[in-house]
Amino acid sequence: MSEQAEKKTYLSDFLWYHLPVILYAGVIIALSSIPNLKTPQIQIVALDKVAHFFEYAIFAFLTFRSVTHITDSITITKSLLISALFLSLFALLDEYYQHCIPGRHLDLWDYITDVGGALFVLAILGLRQHRSKTKQGSNS
Repeated sequence: MSEQAEKKTYLSDFLWYHLPVILYAGVIIALSSIPNLKTPQIQIVALDKVAHFFEYAIFAFLTFRSVTHITDSITITKSLLISALFLSLFALLDEYYQHCIPGRHLDLWDYITDVGGALFVLAILGLRQHRSKTKQGSNS
């Protein structure tokens, strides 16, 4: 592959796999930066926690997709562990950051829900990868 084609592939990989997770992380931080952010008062119990769960479920998918495309030699297990560690630390730092914003506070249940949403999706992705490997192995 020529150097120019290699640069083009690197750029398209960055735009397709890595930029979405960076932008999504930026949106999370931007939302965390809003002082006195209130959730809508809808008659659904724990709507805030449902939002946190899905926010990090999407973040987990994007993160795993990015990590698996960092290098061709990374294993699924390492991708899952790196993703889980990154998402757990990001959620913790995000909650701590909110503590510094006027009208916002650190909420342990938000953190637990964030990590729960992330781990739920990572578990599904891990099982899916494992099943596809098992199926490929039995077809050989």
